[in-house]
Amino acid sequence: MRIVKDNIWTWLMPDMPRVIDRRTWTRSGGKWIVFDREERIKEIAGKLAPHIDSGEIESGKYWNGDPSAINVYSLDRDRGKTRKILMDVGVLQVMVWEYDYEWRKNICSPLSFTYSWLSKFKTIVQSRGICGTLRLVRDVLKPQKYDG
Repeated sequence: MRIVKDNIWTWLMPDMPRVIDRRTWTRSGGKWIVFDREERIKEIAGKLAPHIDSGEIESGKYWNGDPSAINVYSLDRDRGKTRKILMDVGVLQVMVWEYDYEWRKNICSPLSFTYSWLSKFKTIVQSRGICGTLRLVRDVLKPQKYDG
């Protein structure tokens, strides 16, 4: 597993690049999100390496902060298998499934969708504080300059 870090996320990528059909992903790609302490999230991330490299799981990323959250990506058809892998590697907290692009599918599960977004916001505020959260929002919304 290849690890790539930026200011916000630590990405968990397969050692060998894979071709993913963009149309299939936009229709049925999503993620399991697990919220927990940073120490537990890093432990889970390490145990996912063989599953990411074998292709059982597409990839993952976790929030650089404490508390933290990990997103584990798969297609909808593989979501049950991915959930089982997460349980097998020791996920103890509640998991929530969320689609990446098919927002209308997310809205069909309003309780889990609301739980997901409130948990994300809570995780960000608890790990960055209010001022840090506001700076993060400012930085994310700032127009990007591209050399090209």
